[in-house]
Amino acid sequence: MTIHPWFVEDRVSLAPVLGKLVMHSLHRPDIKELLIPFGAHPQQKALLLWPSQAAARRRTLIYFIHGGGWSSGGPQLFRFIGHFFVELGFPTLLGGYRLAPEYRHPAQVEDCQAGWVAGLNALARRGIAVNRLILGGQSAGAQLAALLAFDRSRWQAKGLARGGYFSISGPISFDECVQPDLSRMIAGYIGSDDRQDWEMANPIRFLRSDETMPVLLIHGDSDPLVDAANVIAFARQLVLSPACPVELDLVPGGHHADLASIFVSDLPARKKFENWLLTWDQPGGGTPAASI
Repeated sequence: MTIHPWFVEDRVSLAPVLGKLVMHSLHRPDIKELLIPFGAHPQQKALLLWPSQAAARRRTLIYFIHGGGWSSGGPQLFRFIGHFFVELGFPTLLGGYRLAPEYRHPAQVEDCQAGWVAGLNALARRGIAVNRLILGGQSAGAQLAALLAFDRSRWQAKGLARGGYFSISGPISFDECVQPDLSRMIAGYIGSDDRQDWEMANPIRFLRSDETMPVLLIHGDSDPLVDAANVIAFARQLVLSPACPVELDLVPGGHHADLASIFVSDLPARKKFENWLLTWDQPGGGTPAASI
């Protein structure tokens, strides 16, 4: 087994917060939780979390999709992220999906959409009303969330407003994803050398010139796996839409997996993320100027 330098660098940067991630993943009596199967495969499950007190609930649903190179992970490993959103009052859905290389694109994004529908149905059965959706994820999950967020055909008849999209360490513009290990992960996820297949999985391809959905892009400026140039390219494309409120936060010294620390530590990026979520939860929320 080859241990790549980027992996060592990334895991060393993550080590100081591992204890916090575990502590913030423990079950809590003030947070309700439901594991929702939406298919026969063990990975086809979504984890729904919501504030137990009705008065504390917002009407915006957060849908977070986990990373893991499209080939590992599951929603239950990321309960600490669900707790972060629920503490702010947001009902939260943590999406799961079948994994590469056994399953290839578009299986993952189809699963994420099926999980989204299953989560909405579960909320409705419990009388929990939501009227808008903010989608996002970390790493590979940010790529999958972007495909859901910016392919507008997937929003037809869903009855929800597109409340926003966020990416944390996401590979969302494939032409700038040049690190060899990442390129191999993308190839394993797509399973084809055909350029059209790559473009159908490339989130930047789905951006339109009339985009209005709020976007927050958080990325480490020292990410050893997913080069920051990719998220800068994505932001520059969004800025071509005059009505699109886009913010780009390049975290000084930030690596890749260690950006999970924004969910459990008091960091400037965490405060910016919270403010962004609360701004766009408001009906007709503010329209901050584009920032790159």
